[in-house]
This record gives sequence, structure tokens and C-alpha cells, in this order.
Amino acid sequence: MTRYINGLVFNSDTRSFDKQSFQVQGEYFEQATHTAENEINLDGYYITPGLIDSCSQIGLAEIGIRWEGDDSYEFDSHLQYSVIDGIYPFDGAFQKSVSHGVTASHIVPSPKSLIGAKTAIIHHTHTTVDEMMIAKDVAYSFSIGHQAKSTFFAEKKKPLTRMGIAKILRDTLQQIQQQEPSIHKIVVRAHKAVDIELIHRLQQEFNNAFDFHIIHGTEIPLVEETAFHTVIAGPTFRYIEHNEMMELSPKLYRQLFTQTIPFVFCTDHPVSSTSHLTLEGCLAVREGMSRSDVLYTLTTGAANFLGIAHKTGAIRDGLYADFVIWDKHPLNLDAKVIATFIKGEKVYATEEGMSK
Repeated sequence: MTRYINGLVFNSDTRSFDKQSFQVQGEYFEQATHTAENEINLDGYYITPGLIDSCSQIGLAEIGIRWEGDDSYEFDSHLQYSVIDGIYPFDGAFQKSVSHGVTASHIVPSPKSLIGAKTAIIHHTHTTVDEMMIAKDVAYSFSIGHQAKSTFFAEKKKPLTRMGIAKILRDTLQQIQQQEPSIHKIVVRAHKAVDIELIHRLQQEFNNAFDFHIIHGTEIPLVEETAFHTVIAGPTFRYIEHNEMMELSPKLYRQLFTQTIPFVFCTDHPVSSTSHLTLEGCLAVREGMSRSDVLYTLTTGAANFLGIAHKTGAIRDGLYADFVIWDKHPLNLDAKVIATFIKGEKVYATEEGMSK
């Protein structure tokens, strides 16, 4: 048992940093009812829950590897596909992610997949996917618009239009109702207003039987109907690779916040590196959000959206001891991670360590 004292700990309830202590027993945060074997003084350091990337291909699309390291999509999709069967635990991106305070990700297939796969949420350390697993069969994933169309154009196969894509989506949603009635969460990659409107239309057609969530949502501000569930926004720090993204800008965060549309952050690694997750938060601050709201969204807010707040996302008794020690406020651009812990185990530390 280890007790950490005097740190500036992020309180997910007040969304502020309070000077306090916390205790870790094994894999979990535990109430300080017993004498700790070790005591570590964190005076002068900031401590947050581990950051959560709400949409990522980490482990599916390995960094530095060509086609043989890309398991992020299938041309011929099937409802029984699951991302957990394609995640490589030794992807070098995992170590880079923990060095930037990101301890967990929601794994979603590539935007090239019209019908993707069942998604999962994993920790960023361990030697098997089963050990990394926080939750599986979280949602069904789809991708509409340019990327999905280009996949079929390259193969010279249907669907070649948005009309054809919409027909397949309707048919697939009906299959899900019949075959997987327990899964209600649907995540759909969409940039363009016409695709966002299709999602709204499907939500009405299926009488709100599904919880639709848009990934990216670049042109949401152009859509009058905004009665959507949580948007997985971003990444905005990326190159503009096709016309549908011409409106992409960090202003999206301000627009979502102003219109009170709930959203969480993502990097869609490797589209933008998972190490840029805090940068997305900093861009949101630049656009007018408070640092406390952004930090909450990167941690507890993401956990709530993904349905894992009973396991992680806050420094609270009974949750996994996923936490990060920073040398200054995490949303300072020059903030550095001193150490990262997942389930109580130190998975990253700087060479100089805690020297304040």
C-alpha cells in the first residue's frame, strides 16, 4: 500500500485542484484506513486521473508499419467483427501515449470502413489484449462520406453514392436490432452536414432505439437540428486531406460548447498522434473553454460517455488507480509528465523523477 501526500489533486466533482492525499492498494484507489507501507510526497506537483482518448486506432494501425501493421478495417464488413481481435499490444504508440499521460482509449476502426466493428476500451499497457481490456462490445461503428465512398470507388464496387450508403446503414441497423439488441450505442464517423443530417434522420426513423454519436462532426455548426447525443470531436490538429474537412478548425470546440452540445475529445490516432490529446484540450481553451471544463472532459467526462466511470476516470476510492503526475498544470503547453500509473503500476517515469 502506498500513500501519496500533499499533491495538487484534480477533484472531478469541483473540477479544481485541491491539495490532498490519496492511497493506492494494489490496482485500486483505497480509502486511507490503514497505515501505508510507503509514503510519497507530491508537494508542488499536479495529479490528474489518466487521460482518455475517446476515439483511437492505437494498436490497430501500428506506427511505423506499412499495410502489414494495419488491421484497422475490412472491405467486406460483418457485424461480428470486433476490434479486440486486431489490437497489437506491443504497438510502439502505447509507450509514447503513457509518456503524455494518456492511459486508455476507445478503439474504433478506420474511417475506410462503412460498417466497422464492435468497439472496445483498453488500458495502454500489458502483454495481452485481455489484460488491457476495460470494456468490450461498447458500440457499433460506421463511417460515411468521403472515406467510405473512396474505399468502394477503389474496388469499383457498390455503394458508390450516399444513397447506397444510407440503404446499407438502414439494413444493418435492422440486423443489429434483431441480432444484438443489447448494444444501443452507435458511433458514426461523419464530417459533412449532409451526413450529419442522415444520422439525425436515422435516429428518428428508429424511434431513438439507438444512441447515435458523431465522430468528428466538422460541419455540425451548419446543421439546424442539433439534438444529438455526445459528439466525439476532433482531432482539429491534423492535415486537411479532403474537401469534406475544409471547415475543420479548433473553432469547432467553441461552437459545440456555445450550442451546449455535449462532446469529448479524440486524436483518432494515428491520424493525429495520441500524444496530442492534451494539445486538443489546449486548443479548446484558446477558443474559450475553461481549463477545468477541458480537463474534466479529458478524464471523468470521457469515462462517463464511454460507460466506464465505475472503473476509471477519477481519483476516487474503488476505481482503478490510473493517474498522472505533472510538473505543472497539464494544459500548459510546456507541462511535462513526471510519472504515469495504470492500475497502480508505474508504466512511465522521467529519468529525473520527482526532484522538486
